[in-house]
Amino acid sequence: MLHHRSPTRKAGFAFTLIELLVVIAIIAILIGLLLPAVQKVREAANRMKCSNNLKQFGVALHAYHDTNENFPLARAINIANGTSGQYTTGYWTNVPPSDESVGGWIYRILPFIEQDNVSRPMKGVTTSAQLTTEWNKLMVIDIKHIHCPSDNRTKDGTTSVLTGYMGVTGNNETQGSDGKNGIFAVNYWWSHPAIKVRMANVTDGLSNTLMVGERPPASNLYWGWWMYSDSDNVLGYPNRETYTVSGCNGNEFFRQDVISNPTSACHYWSVHPNGGNWLLGDGSVRFITYSAATTTLVDMSSRDGGEVVR
Repeated sequence: MLHHRSPTRKAGFAFTLIELLVVIAIIAILIGLLLPAVQKVREAANRMKCSNNLKQFGVALHAYHDTNENFPLARAINIANGTSGQYTTGYWTNVPPSDESVGGWIYRILPFIEQDNVSRPMKGVTTSAQLTTEWNKLMVIDIKHIHCPSDNRTKDGTTSVLTGYMGVTGNNETQGSDGKNGIFAVNYWWSHPAIKVRMANVTDGLSNTLMVGERPPASNLYWGWWMYSDSDNVLGYPNRETYTVSGCNGNEFFRQDVISNPTSACHYWSVHPNGGNWLLGDGSVRFITYSAATTTLVDMSSRDGGEVVR
Protein backbone atom coordinates (compact mmCIF):
# COMPACT_ATOMS: atom_id res chain seq x y z
CA MET A 1 0.00 0.00 0.00
CA LEU A 2 1.33 3.38 -0.94
CA HIS A 3 1.91 5.78 1.86
CA HIS A 4 1.56 9.44 1.11
CA ARG A 5 3.17 12.02 3.35
CA SER A 6 0.58 14.42 4.54
CA PRO A 7 1.39 18.04 3.64
CA THR A 8 2.21 20.20 6.61
CA ARG A 9 -0.54 22.66 7.43
CA LYS A 10 0.67 26.21 7.36
CA ALA A 11 -0.29 28.16 10.39
CA GLY A 12 -2.46 31.20 9.74
CA PHE A 13 -1.32 34.68 10.82
CA ALA A 14 -3.67 37.39 12.01
CA PHE A 15 -3.14 40.76 13.68
CA THR A 16 -5.34 42.10 16.36
CA LEU A 17 -6.38 45.75 16.17
CA ILE A 18 -4.04 46.64 19.03
CA GLU A 19 -1.08 44.98 17.29
CA LEU A 20 -1.88 46.84 14.07
CA LEU A 21 -2.03 50.16 15.90
CA VAL A 22 1.31 49.43 17.57
CA VAL A 23 2.94 48.72 14.18
CA ILE A 24 1.51 51.93 12.73
CA ALA A 25 2.77 53.90 15.74
CA ILE A 26 6.26 52.43 15.36
CA ILE A 27 6.33 53.31 11.64
CA ALA A 28 5.19 56.85 12.45
CA ILE A 29 7.97 57.22 15.03
CA LEU A 30 10.58 55.96 12.57
CA ILE A 31 9.35 58.39 9.92
CA GLY A 32 9.44 61.18 12.50
CA LEU A 33 13.05 60.32 13.33
CA LEU A 34 14.07 59.98 9.69
CA LEU A 35 12.41 63.13 8.32
CA PRO A 36 14.64 65.67 10.13
CA ALA A 37 17.72 63.80 8.93
CA VAL A 38 16.46 63.88 5.34
CA GLN A 39 15.68 67.60 5.67
CA LYS A 40 19.16 68.28 7.01
CA VAL A 41 20.75 66.45 4.11
CA ARG A 42 18.57 68.32 1.63
CA GLU A 43 19.37 71.69 3.22
CA ALA A 44 23.09 70.90 3.24
CA ALA A 45 22.88 70.15 -0.48
CA ASN A 46 20.90 73.35 -1.12
CA ARG A 47 23.36 75.43 0.85
CA MET A 48 26.23 73.97 -1.17
CA LYS A 49 24.39 74.68 -4.44
CA CYS A 50 23.71 78.24 -3.24
CA SER A 51 27.40 78.66 -2.45
CA ASN A 52 28.29 77.37 -5.91
CA ASN A 53 25.91 79.90 -7.49
CA LEU A 54 27.79 82.69 -5.76
CA LYS A 55 31.12 81.23 -6.83
CA GLN A 56 29.89 81.33 -10.43
CA PHE A 57 29.02 85.00 -9.89
CA GLY A 58 32.52 85.57 -8.55
CA VAL A 59 34.14 84.03 -11.62
CA ALA A 60 31.84 86.05 -13.91
CA LEU A 61 32.44 89.33 -12.09
CA HIS A 62 36.21 88.90 -12.29
CA ALA A 63 35.96 87.97 -15.98
CA TYR A 64 33.84 91.06 -16.58
CA HIS A 65 36.47 93.15 -14.81
CA ASP A 66 39.25 91.63 -16.92
CA THR A 67 37.35 92.56 -20.06
CA ASN A 68 36.06 96.01 -19.08
CA GLU A 69 38.61 97.09 -16.44
CA ASN A 70 35.87 97.71 -13.87
CA PHE A 71 33.15 95.78 -12.08
CA PRO A 72 29.69 96.00 -13.68
CA LEU A 73 27.56 99.01 -12.81
CA ALA A 74 24.60 98.35 -10.54
CA ARG A 75 22.23 100.62 -12.45
CA ALA A 76 21.56 101.42 -16.08
CA ILE A 77 23.32 104.61 -17.16
CA ASN A 78 22.48 107.29 -19.67
CA ILE A 79 25.15 106.80 -22.32
CA ALA A 80 24.70 110.41 -23.46
CA ASN A 81 26.17 111.87 -20.24
CA GLY A 82 27.24 108.94 -18.03
CA THR A 83 24.72 109.58 -15.25
CA SER A 84 22.96 106.74 -13.46
CA GLY A 85 19.22 106.46 -13.34
CA GLN A 86 16.88 106.34 -10.40
CA TYR A 87 16.59 103.06 -8.53
CA THR A 88 13.42 102.34 -10.48
CA THR A 89 15.06 102.79 -13.88
CA GLY A 90 15.33 99.50 -15.76
CA TYR A 91 16.72 100.91 -18.97
CA TRP A 92 17.36 104.14 -20.81
CA THR A 93 15.70 104.66 -24.17
CA ASN A 94 19.03 105.22 -25.91
CA VAL A 95 18.91 103.43 -29.26
CA PRO A 96 20.84 101.37 -30.02
CA PRO A 97 21.31 100.37 -26.37
CA SER A 98 24.71 99.70 -24.87
CA ASP A 99 25.57 97.00 -22.35
CA GLU A 100 25.50 99.69 -19.65
CA SER A 101 22.25 101.47 -20.59
CA VAL A 102 20.10 98.41 -19.89
CA GLY A 103 19.46 96.45 -16.69
CA GLY A 104 21.63 95.96 -13.63
CA TRP A 105 24.79 94.08 -12.74
CA ILE A 106 23.30 90.61 -13.35
CA TYR A 107 22.36 91.60 -16.90
CA ARG A 108 25.91 92.75 -17.56
CA ILE A 109 27.53 89.48 -16.53
CA LEU A 110 25.23 87.23 -18.60
CA PRO A 111 27.91 86.54 -21.25
CA PHE A 112 30.26 85.44 -18.48
CA ILE A 113 27.84 82.84 -17.02
CA GLU A 114 27.19 81.29 -20.45
CA GLN A 115 23.92 83.20 -20.86
CA ASP A 116 24.89 85.58 -23.65
CA ASN A 117 22.06 84.16 -25.79
CA VAL A 118 19.65 85.83 -23.33
CA SER A 119 21.03 89.33 -23.87
CA ARG A 120 21.96 88.96 -27.55
CA PRO A 121 18.55 90.05 -28.95
CA MET A 122 18.91 93.37 -27.12
CA LYS A 123 22.04 94.16 -29.12
CA GLY A 124 20.06 94.20 -32.37
CA VAL A 125 17.51 96.76 -31.19
CA THR A 126 17.08 99.78 -33.48
CA THR A 127 13.87 101.47 -32.25
CA SER A 128 12.38 102.46 -28.88
CA ALA A 129 9.40 100.20 -29.46
CA GLN A 130 11.68 97.25 -30.16
CA LEU A 131 13.67 98.09 -27.02
CA THR A 132 10.53 97.85 -24.89
CA THR A 133 9.53 94.59 -26.55
CA GLU A 134 12.90 92.95 -25.97
CA TRP A 135 13.01 94.23 -22.38
CA ASN A 136 9.66 92.62 -21.61
CA LYS A 137 10.92 89.36 -23.08
CA LEU A 138 14.09 89.52 -20.98
CA MET A 139 12.26 90.00 -17.72
CA VAL A 140 10.48 86.65 -17.92
CA ILE A 141 13.50 84.57 -18.97
CA ASP A 142 14.80 82.40 -16.17
CA ILE A 143 18.53 82.66 -15.62
CA LYS A 144 20.91 80.02 -14.37
CA HIS A 145 22.56 80.59 -10.97
CA ILE A 146 20.33 83.50 -9.79
CA HIS A 147 18.12 81.49 -7.39
CA CYS A 148 18.95 79.92 -4.04
CA PRO A 149 17.58 76.36 -4.25
CA SER A 150 16.29 76.59 -0.66
CA ASP A 151 13.71 79.12 -1.90
CA ASN A 152 11.53 77.76 -4.70
CA ARG A 153 9.99 81.14 -5.61
CA THR A 154 11.61 81.88 -8.95
CA LYS A 155 8.94 84.03 -10.63
CA ASP A 156 6.47 86.65 -9.48
CA GLY A 157 3.85 85.04 -11.68
CA THR A 158 3.33 87.83 -14.20
CA THR A 159 6.16 90.16 -15.07
CA SER A 160 9.60 89.12 -13.91
CA VAL A 161 11.97 86.38 -12.86
CA LEU A 162 13.30 86.79 -9.32
CA THR A 163 16.72 86.60 -7.74
CA GLY A 164 17.80 86.04 -4.14
CA TYR A 165 21.27 87.59 -4.53
CA MET A 166 22.06 91.23 -3.78
CA GLY A 167 25.13 93.25 -4.71
CA VAL A 168 26.53 95.32 -1.81
CA THR A 169 26.42 99.09 -2.49
CA GLY A 170 28.42 100.10 0.59
CA ASN A 171 28.03 101.01 4.27
CA ASN A 172 27.67 104.80 3.93
CA GLU A 173 24.06 105.23 2.86
CA THR A 174 22.46 108.41 4.20
CA GLN A 175 18.96 108.52 2.75
CA GLY A 176 18.89 105.09 1.15
CA SER A 177 19.81 103.95 -2.36
CA ASP A 178 22.89 106.19 -2.31
CA GLY A 179 25.74 103.92 -1.24
CA LYS A 180 29.07 105.10 -2.62
CA ASN A 181 31.80 102.96 -1.09
CA GLY A 182 30.83 99.40 -1.99
CA ILE A 183 31.80 97.36 -5.03
CA PHE A 184 28.32 98.00 -6.46
CA ALA A 185 28.18 101.67 -5.46
CA VAL A 186 25.07 103.38 -6.84
CA ASN A 187 25.93 106.97 -5.80
CA TYR A 188 22.83 109.16 -5.65
CA TRP A 189 19.37 108.72 -7.10
CA TRP A 190 19.56 111.08 -10.03
CA SER A 191 21.87 113.12 -12.28
CA HIS A 192 25.10 112.00 -10.62
CA PRO A 193 27.91 110.27 -12.48
CA ALA A 194 27.93 106.50 -12.20
CA ILE A 195 30.80 105.14 -10.12
CA LYS A 196 32.92 102.61 -11.98
CA VAL A 197 34.72 100.54 -9.36
CA ARG A 198 38.00 98.88 -10.24
CA MET A 199 39.96 96.34 -8.25
CA ALA A 200 42.53 99.03 -7.56
CA ASN A 201 39.79 100.99 -5.75
CA VAL A 202 39.25 98.14 -3.28
CA THR A 203 42.03 99.26 -0.95
CA ASP A 204 40.63 97.31 2.02
CA GLY A 205 41.56 94.15 0.14
CA LEU A 206 39.32 91.97 -2.02
CA SER A 207 39.28 89.20 0.60
CA ASN A 208 38.02 91.69 3.21
CA THR A 209 35.27 93.22 1.08
CA LEU A 210 31.73 91.92 0.55
CA MET A 211 30.48 91.76 -3.01
CA VAL A 212 27.17 89.82 -3.03
CA GLY A 213 24.95 88.50 -0.25
CA GLU A 214 21.66 86.66 0.12
CA ARG A 215 18.25 88.27 0.46
CA PRO A 216 15.19 86.30 -0.63
CA PRO A 217 12.58 88.14 -2.72
CA ALA A 218 9.84 90.05 -0.89
CA SER A 219 6.85 88.17 0.47
CA ASN A 220 4.64 89.76 -2.21
CA LEU A 221 7.30 89.03 -4.87
CA TYR A 222 7.46 92.71 -5.84
CA TRP A 223 11.11 93.23 -4.84
CA GLY A 224 13.70 90.85 -6.23
CA TRP A 225 13.33 91.36 -9.98
CA TRP A 226 16.64 90.41 -11.56
CA MET A 227 16.63 93.08 -14.29
CA TYR A 228 16.38 96.18 -12.09
CA SER A 229 18.63 97.47 -9.30
CA ASP A 230 18.02 99.05 -5.87
CA SER A 231 16.06 96.79 -3.49
CA ASP A 232 15.78 94.28 -6.35
CA ASN A 233 19.37 93.05 -6.68
CA VAL A 234 21.51 95.60 -4.78
CA LEU A 235 21.24 96.73 -1.18
CA GLY A 236 23.22 98.88 1.20
CA TYR A 237 24.65 97.52 4.43
CA PRO A 238 23.28 98.61 6.77
CA ASN A 239 20.30 99.38 4.58
CA ARG A 240 18.96 102.94 5.11
CA GLU A 241 16.29 102.73 2.42
CA THR A 242 12.74 103.40 3.68
CA TYR A 243 11.01 104.40 0.46
CA THR A 244 11.15 101.35 -1.80
CA VAL A 245 10.12 98.45 0.45
CA SER A 246 7.32 99.53 2.75
CA GLY A 247 7.99 99.22 6.49
CA CYS A 248 11.82 99.36 6.54
CA ASN A 249 13.18 101.03 9.69
CA GLY A 250 16.11 102.83 8.05
CA ASN A 251 18.79 100.88 9.93
CA GLU A 252 18.50 97.30 8.70
CA PHE A 253 21.12 94.64 9.47
CA PHE A 254 21.65 90.99 8.55
CA ARG A 255 19.29 88.95 10.70
CA GLN A 256 17.04 85.90 10.63
CA ASP A 257 13.60 86.37 9.09
CA VAL A 258 10.78 84.47 7.40
CA ILE A 259 9.47 84.69 3.86
CA SER A 260 5.96 85.60 5.02
CA ASN A 261 7.18 88.79 6.75
CA PRO A 262 6.33 91.82 4.52
CA THR A 263 9.46 93.66 5.70
CA SER A 264 11.91 90.77 5.21
CA ALA A 265 13.02 92.40 1.93
CA CYS A 266 14.44 95.33 3.94
CA HIS A 267 17.62 93.51 4.92
CA TYR A 268 20.05 90.77 4.02
CA TRP A 269 19.05 87.35 5.33
CA SER A 270 18.91 83.76 4.22
CA VAL A 271 16.54 80.81 4.34
CA HIS A 272 19.51 78.73 5.52
CA PRO A 273 19.65 78.19 9.29
CA ASN A 274 21.87 80.48 11.42
CA GLY A 275 23.33 82.66 8.66
CA GLY A 276 23.91 83.04 4.94
CA ASN A 277 26.39 82.78 2.09
CA TRP A 278 28.40 85.86 1.06
CA LEU A 279 30.59 86.36 -1.99
CA LEU A 280 33.79 88.28 -1.29
CA GLY A 281 35.70 90.49 -3.68
CA ASP A 282 38.36 87.85 -4.30
CA GLY A 283 35.72 85.42 -5.58
CA SER A 284 35.62 83.23 -2.47
CA VAL A 285 32.38 82.41 -0.65
CA ARG A 286 31.94 82.34 3.11
CA PHE A 287 29.00 81.26 5.23
CA ILE A 288 28.67 84.00 7.86
CA THR A 289 26.46 83.75 10.93
CA TYR A 290 24.08 86.43 12.15
CA SER A 291 26.36 87.15 15.11
CA ALA A 292 28.59 89.18 12.76
CA ALA A 293 25.74 91.46 11.67
CA THR A 294 26.66 94.70 13.45
CA THR A 295 30.44 94.32 13.48
CA THR A 296 32.30 92.34 10.82
CA LEU A 297 29.74 92.71 8.04
CA VAL A 298 29.53 96.48 8.43
CA ASP A 299 33.31 96.77 8.15
CA MET A 300 33.42 94.47 5.13
CA SER A 301 30.73 96.36 3.21
CA SER A 302 33.03 99.24 2.23
CA ARG A 303 35.84 98.84 -0.26
CA ASP A 304 38.11 101.63 1.02
CA GLY A 305 37.13 102.53 4.58
CA GLY A 306 40.31 101.25 6.19
CA GLU A 307 38.32 99.29 8.77
CA VAL A 308 40.04 96.48 10.64
CA VAL A 309 37.98 93.39 9.90
CA ARG A 310 37.20 91.64 13.14
